[in-house]
Order: sequence, then structure tokens, then C-alpha cells
Amino acid sequence: MVVFGAGAVGLNVIQGARLVNAETIVAVDVSEPKLALARAFGATHTVDAARTDAVAGVRGLTGGRGADYAFEAAGTEATLQQALEAARPGGTVVILGKTQVDARVSLRFGSLMGERLITRSSYGGARPRRDFPLLARMYLDGRLKLDELITRRLALAEINDGFRDMAKGALVRAVVMFDGQ
Repeated sequence: MVVFGAGAVGLNVIQGARLVNAETIVAVDVSEPKLALARAFGATHTVDAARTDAVAGVRGLTGGRGADYAFEAAGTEATLQQALEAARPGGTVVILGKTQVDARVSLRFGSLMGERLITRSSYGGARPRRDFPLLARMYLDGRLKLDELITRRLALAEINDGFRDMAKGALVRAVVMFDGQ
């Protein structure tokens, strides 16, 4: 499987793949620090899309076949196109990334060929009554990394700094710490 975008959503996709024992987990991003995090969360391979062609990198890691599952978690037109191109014929493309709801995207029509299943997902189809206790147990057992997603703790007075860092892509998750906590 491959995930395009190693932010909070992408890292959790990688964790999910690790938890179901996916054999090959490829993370694609333009940030080396995020790719390092992806490796820590379970990626078996990484592709630095700032330095190499992402689709060629994924195809090279899959013997030219393409990924069985491609997850788009960055919310850009470029990564959507890459996810479509990196999925093998008959593979599944899951669109997770968010962009403006009125934004238009252009895609190479040929990337839609090959009987790929393309789906959009929000919250992974979560069923909270069933899933939250399971996730809590995985966290308590040390199998689900949540603390490692927090890249900055800040005081309420620093919240604007946190938003600036988030806009720059310098954070995975920030937590506001209130006085006395």
C-alpha cells in the first residue's frame, strides 16, 4: 500500500496498515522530517517526492505493478493524480485529503482506466461505539501511537504561533495546555 501525505491523517493510515500487517507500506511526502515520522509509524519504504518522481518510486518498489491500495491524504490535485497513477489496475484508491469543496480538479483520463475502485472517505467509516474502545485498548497496549502524533504543546497565549506552524506544515498535531495542566 502507499499513502500520499505523511501528516496526521497519513501517519494514521500508515499505523492502520502496520496494525493489519501490510507487507509493504510506502509513504510519499515532500518533507524529509515527515518521512522520518512515517518510518517511525510503520512505513517500510519512503519516497521523497521533492527529489524523485513519486509514481515511478512506488512502481519501482512494487516491481512495476503499482500498489494494491493507494491513499491520498494530502488534499492536493497533484497527490490525487499521483495516487491514481500509483495504484495497480484493479487496485483501490481512497481519497482522504481535504481541499476546498468548490475547488475543481483536473485529472489525466488514462489514470481512471484499469478498473480501479475509487472511493472518498471521511473518518474512515468509523463506528464510535465499536471503534473507540478498540482504539483505546490498542493505545493502552502500546500498539497505537497517539502521543507521538503530538509535535508541540503550547500555552493558550501561543495558539497563533501554533496556527502559523500548522500552516507551514511544521506540526503534525499541537495540543493547547491550559494553566496548571
